[in-house]
Amino acid sequence: MTTPMPPNNTGDKTRKQLITILVLLVLIILAMVVFLITKISGDRGGDSAAAEGSASSSSENGDAKVQAQAEKAVVVYKQVLANPAPLQTFVGEVSPGRAMKYALVHLDDGCVPELVLNYGTSAMSAEIDAIGVYGVDENGQEIQFQNSYHDGAASAGGVRRALQRATGQPGMFSFSAERGGRNQEDLLVTRQGNELVETPANPGAGEFEQFNWIPADNLDVVEAIAAGNDCAPGSGSGSNGAGADGGNGGNGGNGGPNPTAGRSASGSGSGSGSQSGASGSQSGPSDSDSSATTSGANSLTGTVKVFQTRAEVLAYEQRQDPNPGAQDKGPYAILVLDQPTEVTAKLSGQGGPDARVIEKAVVNPALHNDGEHTTITFADDEYYWPSDPGVPSGIVLENAPRN
Repeated sequence: MTTPMPPNNTGDKTRKQLITILVLLVLIILAMVVFLITKISGDRGGDSAAAEGSASSSSENGDAKVQAQAEKAVVVYKQVLANPAPLQTFVGEVSPGRAMKYALVHLDDGCVPELVLNYGTSAMSAEIDAIGVYGVDENGQEIQFQNSYHDGAASAGGVRRALQRATGQPGMFSFSAERGGRNQEDLLVTRQGNELVETPANPGAGEFEQFNWIPADNLDVVEAIAAGNDCAPGSGSGSNGAGADGGNGGNGGNGGPNPTAGRSASGSGSGSGSQSGASGSQSGPSDSDSSATTSGANSLTGTVKVFQTRAEVLAYEQRQDPNPGAQDKGPYAILVLDQPTEVTAKLSGQGGPDARVIEKAVVNPALHNDGEHTTITFADDEYYWPSDPGVPSGIVLENAPRN
């Protein structure tokens, strides 16, 4: 009789156990992989958010710093306009006067403009203004730059100076020349740190324009700096600087003389074929002015100011009496031109006409009212250029009183 053998299922159990273990290991490995992937993604997301937050914080801090500096500049510039320091020039010291005016201009690529202060009549000539420049440092402290500039044309000697705003870039141009273009010098003025740097330049037409001078007691343009978002042209900060610069001049009211020989000193600062320069020797009148030139007519448009005494005139012109003790022949009247204009008149004792850029003329108070806006037209050979520093100063029209 044969004895039956028990079934051999020990091997089957072992295989099942191994399979179970392998499945568990695979599941554990997959769980670990998922966990690691999730953690790495979370870390990267956190780093990105942190970086974005850091960049945003840095930008906000930069904006806050610019605005703080701008607000300090407003305070400084108001103090300067209320009580400016004397200006040291190469021809002598100039004291602040009552008829001061200013403009704002970016001399570097920052968002806080510099203050260009026109002191009025200079020691060089009663017809040439002295100009100083102020700024603020990184801490918002006042800087009075050592450089000084001039703007205007002297009736005696033919000296011409012009200070013009650069267009499309930070800076301003200083033009100077003697009669006929002798000793001509054109400089680009920019700011580097706490210094002004003057670089020889040869700007073309359209690269400069007149300043729009603002009376020193008008603080609206200065107060607009406080926003801190009016950055220099070409700085990439999203602003062309027009607001802080007071409208960028254009025809500019009482800006400096046109550095070229156009009949009218327009905002473009150039006549036909002009390159640059205060002498006007490199170009003739522009096409739009050719009729005035060929007809020999001078047209002056401006506002009349009437003064009752000689002392009032001298105070307005901010100069000493050239003839102390002279008889007072008041009232007197001055035509303050809307913009500097080239005028042709005769030279005493020399005959032939001579062209000069002027900002005002002496007119007859009997023919005008104070504050009147008028236009006066006259021929090239009708009046003479003055040969002495009379009161009021400037070319005398309409048989106006002057002494």
